[in-house]
Amino acid sequence: MDDAQAALLAEQVLQGFEISLYRWNLATDALVWNGTRTALMEATGLHRLASGTAFADLREDGGERGAWALAAREGELCRFLFAVPTGPAGVVWVEDCARRVTVEGVPHVAGVLRRVAAPRLARGHTLRSVSERDARAQLLDHLTRASVTEDRSYTIFGIDNLRDVNRVLGPDVTDEIVAEVEARIFAHRPPSAMMGRVGSAKFALAEVGATAQAVTDGVRRVMEGVGRHEIVSTAGPVAVTISAGICHTPRGTRLPSDPMANAQTAFDEGRIGRVEGLRFARPGKGAANERERYSLAARMVMDAIAEKRLTIAYQPVVRAEEPAKIAFHECLTRIVDRDGTLISAGTFMPAIENLGLIRQVDRAILAGALDTLHAHPGLRLSVNLSPQSMNDTEWMTILERGLSDRPDAGDRLILEITESSAILDPARTLAFMNRCRARGCAFALDDFGAGYTSFKHFRDFRFDAVKIDGSFVRGIAKDPDNRILVRTLVTIADHFNMFTVAEFVEDEADATLLRDMGIDCLQGYRYGQPLVNPAWLQHDRPRDRLLA
Repeated sequence: MDDAQAALLAEQVLQGFEISLYRWNLATDALVWNGTRTALMEATGLHRLASGTAFADLREDGGERGAWALAAREGELCRFLFAVPTGPAGVVWVEDCARRVTVEGVPHVAGVLRRVAAPRLARGHTLRSVSERDARAQLLDHLTRASVTEDRSYTIFGIDNLRDVNRVLGPDVTDEIVAEVEARIFAHRPPSAMMGRVGSAKFALAEVGATAQAVTDGVRRVMEGVGRHEIVSTAGPVAVTISAGICHTPRGTRLPSDPMANAQTAFDEGRIGRVEGLRFARPGKGAANERERYSLAARMVMDAIAEKRLTIAYQPVVRAEEPAKIAFHECLTRIVDRDGTLISAGTFMPAIENLGLIRQVDRAILAGALDTLHAHPGLRLSVNLSPQSMNDTEWMTILERGLSDRPDAGDRLILEITESSAILDPARTLAFMNRCRARGCAFALDDFGAGYTSFKHFRDFRFDAVKIDGSFVRGIAKDPDNRILVRTLVTIADHFNMFTVAEFVEDEADATLLRDMGIDCLQGYRYGQPLVNPAWLQHDRPRDRLLA
């Protein structure tokens, strides 16, 4: 075998094993490559780099690797992992096994490169694969060992709408997306942060010495780095965003017993009704206490549903020009405690939203509202709808079954959805609305002004009504800024031919001003508080027709 044949065979072997070789002359900085036709080289273009300096500049660990090369002993081996951009949409992870050698009296580094999966845990520039459980333990240990004189933070990242991605594109493509998100988080994380994969699609950073503002800025950079470009998957390009929850412990204060749980709570709260949410855990929210409160609230709700103690409180919405005339009643969720006490939704809603139980409540309230509409042919009701229930086939089954015998009830049912939930998936929202409208239902945009709905969404969704957020209404007679905002919202509603409801109307001065502004309906304690047994309700109706 001559030299040319040997060289060809060597090239073929390198291609077959997806390996590329290099030799770096530490005296001249020259970089020479073998195995330039491998898929790794074609994807990254590394073989076009002719100097060790250029190679180091491309790598986040370039400085560390250079320092090792100068200090290493003859024959010493070191393993590095680094990420190489492959265009605007992705990165490739590369393992670099480097050995310090001497060639003809000149110090060199001889290395072997191969493509590897994204790392599971990272601290600084040292990467190693560990289980999710071990990652959680090491992240906590990193913060626990830090001095109380330093700021400490635990940040959790999760992919928005991952369930929908998995449903539409399948688990294989979802795995590709999760791996790429992991790589992007690592590439854009603060250099001093330890990173770990703490769940099937959850990632965490543990950082010491960064102030709350520095942590926020770093998390924003990570979120921007992940979402700036689409991920190119085998199914095509996919736009992906992430949300984050942060547990920050200022210097001089004790670290919570479970900072991950606190960060998870903040993450869950920040994601409600939105994407790319970012929220800090609130001070004083101990992880164990928070979990216990959520667990107790969830159990209270599930017991109430099972024992038919989940009920509806009806609050009147009156006509602004004729307050004695009720336009409709809003159905608000209440629990009747075992001792007969009424428990308001604010006590348990955050827990069931975070734990995914909101669908069961929405189903029960819808069923109760339909019962009431059937029993009172002249009544009009509105019910609130969570984003999750718009994708709930059982909720839709309850609606269609309830209207099959009494289709007129659909004409007297208003479904209230928030701005933020409407725009999570506009196409799906519109399909849901069209299906309900075919049954006669109307739609009200709840908390108008507090979210992000654009003029395009008004045109596409064609809401029948808007309910102006109570934060703009309460005390409006004494607040010139809110008067300007409400006038603007009324003008927008008029343009799109939607009738308006002002929430949280509590005194006559506010009511008079809102009436003069052209508001169609008023809702608040000025005209009636929510009641489980209002006068118009038949008191002799069976209890289970009122209760879910």
